[in-house]
Amino acid sequence: MPIELRHMKTTTAMSSAPPLPHRLLILLMLAIVWFSLLGYRDLIEPDEGRYAEIPLEMFATGDWLTPHLNGFLYFEKPPLQYWATAFFYQLFGVGNLTSRLWVALTGFFGILWTLHVGNRLFGTTAGWNAALILASMLLYCALGHFNTLDMATGVWIFLGIGALLLAQRERTTHPTRCRNHMLLAWAALAGATLSKGLIGLLIPGSTLVLYTLWQRDWTLWRHMHLGKGLLLFFALTTPWFVLVSLKNPDFAQFFFIHEHFDRYATASHSRPGPWYYFIGVLLAGTLPWTGRVLSALRQPGFAWRWGQGNFDPVRLLWVYALFILFFFSLSHSKLIPYIIPMFPALALLAGRHLAESPGKTPFVWEIRTLGVLVALSLLATVSSDLLANPTHPVSMILQLRPWLLGAAATLSLAILAAWRLPTTTALLVMPILSVLGFQWLAWGAQELSATKSSREAVNAIAAHVPPDTPVYAIDAYFQSLPFYWRHTVIVVNFQGELEFGIARNPDRWIGDSHVFASRWMQSDQAVAVFNRDNFPSWQERQLPMKIIHQDGKRVVVIRR
Repeated sequence: MPIELRHMKTTTAMSSAPPLPHRLLILLMLAIVWFSLLGYRDLIEPDEGRYAEIPLEMFATGDWLTPHLNGFLYFEKPPLQYWATAFFYQLFGVGNLTSRLWVALTGFFGILWTLHVGNRLFGTTAGWNAALILASMLLYCALGHFNTLDMATGVWIFLGIGALLLAQRERTTHPTRCRNHMLLAWAALAGATLSKGLIGLLIPGSTLVLYTLWQRDWTLWRHMHLGKGLLLFFALTTPWFVLVSLKNPDFAQFFFIHEHFDRYATASHSRPGPWYYFIGVLLAGTLPWTGRVLSALRQPGFAWRWGQGNFDPVRLLWVYALFILFFFSLSHSKLIPYIIPMFPALALLAGRHLAESPGKTPFVWEIRTLGVLVALSLLATVSSDLLANPTHPVSMILQLRPWLLGAAATLSLAILAAWRLPTTTALLVMPILSVLGFQWLAWGAQELSATKSSREAVNAIAAHVPPDTPVYAIDAYFQSLPFYWRHTVIVVNFQGELEFGIARNPDRWIGDSHVFASRWMQSDQAVAVFNRDNFPSWQERQLPMKIIHQDGKRVVVIRR
């Protein structure tokens, strides 16, 4: 019997999923919680401001080929998410919600796709478990509501892996379905490549090489439809890369060498971390399912010896997840979201592991980890003095209390559901309450907006000067500043990630303090946004200025 059918039979025999109407109702409730108040929070700097501003400039200028950030060429990432967000701006207007909509949609689609793949491979119960586990993993839920490129990239990659799993499952029984699923896989990898670059091809490709060497499943490569697949992949990806290279001769060297090889192999981006960095991210990011995930990885259900040449979806998922962890652990550039592509695979392995657990499965580890989150939320409500700092004063921390209490109460209900309800019912209730509890924490982050975002600073500017007033960013570039001001700003004494664009268009940048001071003195009306730490040194110059706003990171002045 093929291994995938054996898994399905075992899963069905040991547990059962809730009726279809109940599943649809739970998905509807999950969608409501997932998309609620998506635009409530202001954009957090730097990432959310950056990935909202680039598509805004596409939308405003009509240049959908060459990405720009604050008017400068910006080639760190490909344009797919920029295109999608600019399209949403065009349809629904510019705002916090539309800037995050692509991320939230792709994140929710990832849940539905995990449900579908799990259903087909391991049975309805395992697929259902996997979808709810994925939705309520702390890191996946958080990144599904935070505007970065990693969520969409991870979903595209797993769309490709999932389609490949479905294709190989039917490679001998339904050749046409196998071909169609493989073409979907190749198209998905093109989407991943257009979202974040070569990583969209490297991760799946390396996974398949390692899997076939271990499983000895050489037949897989004969059913990859390499000819048609590569043709489709390059047909979708090549046009933009060629056109943008023709228009910008420096693109290829910067994008492929600097942003891929230098970023991975050197510390040029100043994002170091110890080798165990992503182990910590994995343990914390999979809460409250960490224990279940580790059990599924430790006891995956296949023999550790060399495979027999048949197709084993569990081994492939296991290799895929662990390769991502290993690959990014070796990188010299580490950020928390990098390993998000492994989370759907972890959810599938955990969902299958849970479905095959005989009898009632006590949620011991889930209750413990949720209890830790509740305790931390309650501790934060009574430790305002300990959490306060010059950037976040006590008055600001106190405003978090209602949100922290809401999260603690909701997660406590999740604990009660896991403790008292039957397994099947608990699996319907606990994940929804967990997601809602995480959302309370996300919504509460709005109380920190004054330091995390430039919206309040822009509101102060708009109350004092007309919209065509020049705005200078001094000794810093605040990523959400041009987005909320709806105009690019003039950067002074700072380059950062704008360095490549500034080198190609230096006239739009001021690198000399005396030049800025001269322009300021000659201005009838202007605005300057200073890095708060450096502002005292500028005050010593006794330039005519009036403070109209200040927070933990910025001081905003006007010249009249």
